[in-house]
Amino acid sequence: MRYNSEDVDKLIEELNIVEVVGEYVDLKRSGANFKGLCPFHKDNNPSFVVSPSKNICKCFVCGAGGNSIKFYSDYNKVPFGQAIKDLSEKYKIKVKPVKGYDVLRDTNKKYYEILNDALEYFCEKIFSNEGRDALEYLSKRKFKPDFISENKIGFAPRGWSNLYDYLLNKGHELNDIVTLGLVKEGEKGHYDAFRDRIMFPIYSPSGSVIAFGGRSLEDRKDIPKYINSPESPVFHKGQNLYGIKEKGNIIRRKAYSIVMEGYMDVLSAHSFGFDVTVASLGTAFTEDQAKLLKRYTSNVILAFDMDNAGRVAAEKSGIILKSHGFNIRVLELENAKDPDEFLKKYGKNEFLKSVKESKEIFDYLYEFYSKEYDLTNLMAKQNFVDRFKSFFQSVETDLEKSLYIDKLSKSLEIDKELLNDILIINNKKSKKKIKSEIYKQKDFGEKRSEIIDKLEMDTLKIILTKPEYYSYFQEKKIKSNLFHKIIVFFSEDHTSGNGVKMILNSDSFEEEEKKQIIEIAASSIEYSDEKKLFKDFKEVYLGWFRREIKETLEKYKIHGDIVSFFKIRKISDNIEKTDTDLEELKNLYREFKTFNI
Repeated sequence: MRYNSEDVDKLIEELNIVEVVGEYVDLKRSGANFKGLCPFHKDNNPSFVVSPSKNICKCFVCGAGGNSIKFYSDYNKVPFGQAIKDLSEKYKIKVKPVKGYDVLRDTNKKYYEILNDALEYFCEKIFSNEGRDALEYLSKRKFKPDFISENKIGFAPRGWSNLYDYLLNKGHELNDIVTLGLVKEGEKGHYDAFRDRIMFPIYSPSGSVIAFGGRSLEDRKDIPKYINSPESPVFHKGQNLYGIKEKGNIIRRKAYSIVMEGYMDVLSAHSFGFDVTVASLGTAFTEDQAKLLKRYTSNVILAFDMDNAGRVAAEKSGIILKSHGFNIRVLELENAKDPDEFLKKYGKNEFLKSVKESKEIFDYLYEFYSKEYDLTNLMAKQNFVDRFKSFFQSVETDLEKSLYIDKLSKSLEIDKELLNDILIINNKKSKKKIKSEIYKQKDFGEKRSEIIDKLEMDTLKIILTKPEYYSYFQEKKIKSNLFHKIIVFFSEDHTSGNGVKMILNSDSFEEEEKKQIIEIAASSIEYSDEKKLFKDFKEVYLGWFRREIKETLEKYKIHGDIVSFFKIRKISDNIEKTDTDLEELKNLYREFKTFNI
């Protein structure tokens, strides 16, 4: 059932989000907001925040939340349209369903239109004369034309600016095309980012095209075999998976998924009927990808390449998935370098046989680690046990931990209590030593304060939402103690997941500091809008730049260095003309840092 977007907005505005959420969560006032235990994960410390002023809710540990409709839909496990119907009837707010009306998805509509036009272009080219080599390559890989069409595999021709010209003729703006990474700018002008490549569309969980992956047809060492679209307003590679079909409903219905490494593995599996197969997008498997997969199933089979890199990837992915409560098995395929080759050589039945013989993740790790150690040697056995520390840190339930300890105890003939002490009781995540002098307490002419000024507060809101941004501010003259501690924490390689969750699970912060961090994160609840987050990040970056320029100008003024003073003034004037373009700002900052400041 579809609804007019204006009516949906009206329903969201008229619903009392505190009342809607309060039906399911015991909420208590906390300043301007309300807090309670999150209903979407096991929560002991209230981390679920409801903001009446912003009309939104969010858990700062697991990330669940949204507006009233989204909350109701997620909590009751009903489709968004059903949630609209239920809430409108319950609270007597008229919302009229409209047949055939597609609700505008978001402000990124223009990007989706560009990507759809690009997909149409690639799909047309693969069956043209220009795509003959690509079609021949896919045919050798045993992909039939019908399968190619069905999966919208395309081709980007060799020409310098074919797609660029096509999209401009379609009426799209150059800046938007560049933002999506389809076109780049070089010394000779604009050119296509994908050339002479087989193109694979990457979809969002809702079924929209959000990016592309391209495989080169040239066998040259100086050209990467695969390239992906860069990050964009609609594509975040660590948050999506390649190969999810029918919005995840197939995985949900079959109650399991197979995780592989590459596009060709997934497509081969799909062509043989294994339509629950997905892959990460050119990166190591991430926390966000685990969360995405968790929407559809808790059962995963890992089917990675059979080389050492693939086995290490299975180990790391398995530990991430285990920390999210998955049941994991690992597939080992003999006499083939990857699932694609195995399926082509031996077919569906042999693959199914291998699935049935797959190992539970603990058994896989035991066998994998065993190859590295001589278990008849005392020290080697001790190191072997230590290898399981990361795995046991990821196991959620006490029952599972106990079962694994029991199995390890019997296999190694080591007392269970001793293993329990090593792998559970005394197995807390170690804090890495900070190597860089940047993060040591420095004397900047004043002691660190408990008060956080506005610029530092705005910066904190951003890096708590997107921890990887911390690196832009790590060398700044930080005045507040809490901000400094958070920068130090993120410098210790804690940037790959939910920043607030990692802090709350850390021993580095006092309870009062954790409460303060939740309050700060709650005030940044509007950053669920990625575009708003990036816009404010640029403003904060500019704010620090202006602060440094001001301090430097004062320095040169005091010392009477008129030449340097006016050079810095020129940079200051230029930054106001950049229209907050981040790349231009970064170039100006590099120029600024060349001075002896």
